[in-house]
Amino acid sequence: MPWSDIWEPFRRAASIGGYALVAVLAGSETVILAFALNPNVNADYRAYYIDRTTTCLNRDAVGSYTLGQTISFRNDGAKLAASIKVCGWSGPVADGTHSVGETSRLRVKITPLRNGLMATLQMAAVIRPPQITQRVVISVNGFRVHAETLSGKEPRTVSFVVPPPALGKADTLEIAFDYLDGIPPTPAASNIYKRSIKLVSFRLDAIDTD
Repeated sequence: MPWSDIWEPFRRAASIGGYALVAVLAGSETVILAFALNPNVNADYRAYYIDRTTTCLNRDAVGSYTLGQTISFRNDGAKLAASIKVCGWSGPVADGTHSVGETSRLRVKITPLRNGLMATLQMAAVIRPPQITQRVVISVNGFRVHAETLSGKEPRTVSFVVPPPALGKADTLEIAFDYLDGIPPTPAASNIYKRSIKLVSFRLDAIDTD
């Protein structure tokens, strides 16, 4: 019997195994591609990484807060500020905490209130001529409560009322800052790197109507 006839069954088996391996790899690639096109991920992950509908990646942060307390967003208040920063903020520096991206959020736990709150913030605009103003829209728990146009390099005290409908019966307050005029560090930079404001301090006071 020729040697070629002896090895023929082994060659046939190897060929069949090779085809099977190719089929398995092709199937795996199909699964991976399907996952990439429609991954089973949570809404926050999808909005930030896939749909790119937000520059503020939500994190599970809820800081404790005492009404009437002023939290510094300079270096001296780094620990307290870090506990309420959800997303869209850089680390603190000497003149405050810079916003990053097109939206920033803070989240604090508070005692449910019957009446509204007075919010008092110190903020400064990030400017780069010809961009010399920054428009900021502030929402609380999804309710738009204030709009401000900042200009100049010095911090400005911004106060506004958070009305009862924005509070509801929630024991958590989420404050969102939307920036309409953010400045990218370079023309080619992604929106997640835009700069708009420096937050210097944050304070909430209960409104007493009795």
